[in-house]
Amino acid sequence: MNEQKAKFTWHYYVMALGALLAMLAATLGASGGIVSGLALVIISHPRIPLKTVTRIFFMITFVILYVFSFPDADVVRAMMMGVD
Repeated sequence: MNEQKAKFTWHYYVMALGALLAMLAATLGASGGIVSGLALVIISHPRIPLKTVTRIFFMITFVILYVFSFPDADVVRAMMMGVD
């Protein structure tokens, strides 16, 4: 009955952002983006015992990998137009 409530910290905002990024990557079929978004969710969980510098390094790395995981703009336009 006397359980402590978890504090709502920045970790949860980053986890939500990672989930949204993974869903965006799924709409374009960018599997690398899906993996990077989910990795961002996992690495930002507050129960994972990482120091701040290490966690931020991994988070920046996953965001950079996410940015470069999408196909070229011409490929995305062709996908949206339905052109093969």
